[in-house]
Amino acid sequence: MDTKTLAGKYEREGSRLKGERELLIVTRPAKERTRAKSEEYILEVHPTGKRSYVSSLWHTNEEGVYRIEHNRTRYEVNITESVVFIDEVTYTPKG
Repeated sequence: MDTKTLAGKYEREGSRLKGERELLIVTRPAKERTRAKSEEYILEVHPTGKRSYVSSLWHTNEEGVYRIEHNRTRYEVNITESVVFIDEVTYTPKG
């Protein structure tokens, strides 16, 4: 996996996602939610234990499917009980 991308397969253990990187899904307290801040967001857990913000986790119309944006790249996140797939999304202009 390219270290600049989040794309890949992650094993899910509750809110912890383990793959090439370690990620954490966090629920934002209701009083901190706004139109720009979703209910859930993702943090990256570094080997030192330090955590850094990755992206808000935005619901789509599909159950278990979300969208995120990180470093100007958009991703689709498919979450199941045991595994999470993060794939880069590419858009083709219509015309």
